[in-house]
Amino acid sequence: MRRILAIFSFGFLLFAAACVWLGATPARQTGGAEAGAPKFVPPEILRTADAAYPVNSVAFGTVVLEVHLDTSGEIQSVRVARDIASLTQPALEAIKHWRFKAATLDGKPVASVLPVAFIFVRPDLYPRYGSGQPSH
Repeated sequence: MRRILAIFSFGFLLFAAACVWLGATPARQTGGAEAGAPKFVPPEILRTADAAYPVNSVAFGTVVLEVHLDTSGEIQSVRVARDIASLTQPALEAIKHWRFKAATLDGKPVASVLPVAFIFVRPDLYPRYGSGQPSH
């Protein structure tokens, strides 16, 4: 069974938006905070699981999930932000096995939302990557 590369590059976009919304900037997060400025630390991904490519599918593309985390880092809900009919269910199954450390604001755990993107490449396209599977 081929494994699918799961990425979360949209997380950085969400992180930047959260920083702007909370009034924090990357400089403030790294210890260069102004007096009284909030310090936001985004959720940390502790464990991932790959999504299995469906045997009878010819679809390819990126499924984006919006993962809602509680103050303990547990997944509370998942919303499909970008759907691909035959690929969304494997992504939803895989995200159940992911583990997170909660985001913090001024050292206190806070609920957060994290986008996770699963990129699915058709098995017949793997030879284009050279070694049988895409590089990570």
